[in-house]
Formats: sequence, structure tokens, C-alpha cells
Amino acid sequence: MSSQADTYDLQRLPSDQPDIDAAVFEPLIVHRLRVNPDDTAANLTITFRGVSAGADTAERQLRLQWPADAYSARPPAISDWSITEWAACGVACIVIHLYLALRITQVARAGDRFDYWASDGRREYGLEVTGTTTADLEARHETKVRQLRRNPYGMAGYVVAVGFKAPEVICSFHDIKGTVR
Repeated sequence: MSSQADTYDLQRLPSDQPDIDAAVFEPLIVHRLRVNPDDTAANLTITFRGVSAGADTAERQLRLQWPADAYSARPPAISDWSITEWAACGVACIVIHLYLALRITQVARAGDRFDYWASDGRREYGLEVTGTTTADLEARHETKVRQLRRNPYGMAGYVVAVGFKAPEVICSFHDIKGTVR
């Protein structure tokens, strides 16, 4: 991972995650990240933990951008909690594609203890995602790490926690034994 900031066009999301209908996340991401009605971009700080060899922690800056007229300024017709969680899922789709070369292959079943199955083309991983609009991102991340570690497959995986207050992202890898790689 290099040190420069990255830019991502939100409308790329469906083609970058073609195995699911990721387009559903686009307006929800914008809804959570748009501060002013005429905003067309937002910056996120992403902290990676245990995802690259030789570094315990790395940080990136990501600028998400979208066309001014692409998404409605009206509130979505779902609950506030659902907006936050689905927007976090969309951000996670972007982060794992852009930085980890992972694709979501399917939605997990109830009881899997993670949200999605993801693959790098050689190996499958669990992906647990969470979002928050409060300042509790670190605590939320730790809760989701414990949840992922209890998956019934003993499967390694990633946790992506998205904080929309700052906005910031924590993305971490956890091996089968529950330790960070």
C-alpha cells in the first residue's frame, strides 16, 4: 500500500462487485456522507490492521466522489439503522476491492457470524461489516472481531467498521486462531 490519497468514483461499485447487486448501496453511502445538499465527494480515513506483510497498521485517505445529480436528496424509505448498515456495507465493498483485491461472492446465511463471503480468487474469507453514526467505532470494531472469530467454520476473515461521524474506516484481518495476521 502506497502513501498517496486515492479517489474512487462511487458509480464504479456495481462493476467492482459484480456477484451482488451493489448498486443498492450507492444512494445510502451518499446519504450518510453528504454533509451539504450540493456535496459531490467525501473523504474517509482508512486504518488497516494486519492486512499487509511487514506492517501492523497502515493508514490511507480515500476520496469518494459522485455526480451532483446522481442521487436524491430526499431521505431513503428505510430506517436510519438500515441506512447506516447498508452504507457501511457499500463502503466495505469499495475498501476490500480497492485495497485487498477481494470480491464478495455471496451473502452469508444467518448463523454464519459474518455478513458476506469474500474471495481473492484463491481463498474464501468471512467479511463482517458494521457502521455507526456515533463516536464508538473502536468498540464496535472490537465487538465485530469477537463475532467473526466465533464463526462456525473456523474461517479467517476481515472486519470492516465504518464510522460516518468522522468519517473513518477500520479494516482488519483475523486468522483462524483469532490473531491478527
